[in-house]
Amino acid sequence: MRCPGQDMRFWGKDAIFDVKCPYCGKEIEFFKDDTSQKCPSCGRRVPNPRMDFGCAAYCKYAEQCLGNLPPELLAKRQDLLKERLKIAVKKVLERDFERLEKIVRLAQKVEILAKERKSSPGISIMSAYLFFLSQEEREDAIRRANIPDRVKMDILKFLEKLPSSPDPEDFLKEVGNENSA
Repeated sequence: MRCPGQDMRFWGKDAIFDVKCPYCGKEIEFFKDDTSQKCPSCGRRVPNPRMDFGCAAYCKYAEQCLGNLPPELLAKRQDLLKERLKIAVKKVLERDFERLEKIVRLAQKVEILAKERKSSPGISIMSAYLFFLSQEEREDAIRRANIPDRVKMDILKFLEKLPSSPDPEDFLKEVGNENSA
């Protein structure tokens, strides 16, 4: 199965667009999955300004799919989805600083463990950000962060399997093939 984001059957009207070259001002045509294009006028390589690497935060095929990105975009792709969720959780909790601190500490511990074990952290870290929220708060944060439906379902299934008082280790134990992010 092809990645739905790269399968043209699922593309909308905004999937092909023109951007002015930042070097010479001429139009460059981009497809939404182009990482960069060479300007037909000046010949310089221009990164796609609309490229969204949110999927790379959770997709186990991200390296194969996005392996030839320009260096300035490679640096950004790791944290996009995770960062959007973190910001959304902050907005949902507003001034509940005690709970927010608890959530951030847990997510940081899970991320550190994932790095130590060289495991894919996507679903684990996003679940840590959502664990201490009510169902309504989770839905609000997921909506605000614009989490794709497939990822949302994986996160919610993952959260159901966690014990009521999990350790950071518990967020890495249950990640299987379908949740390997």
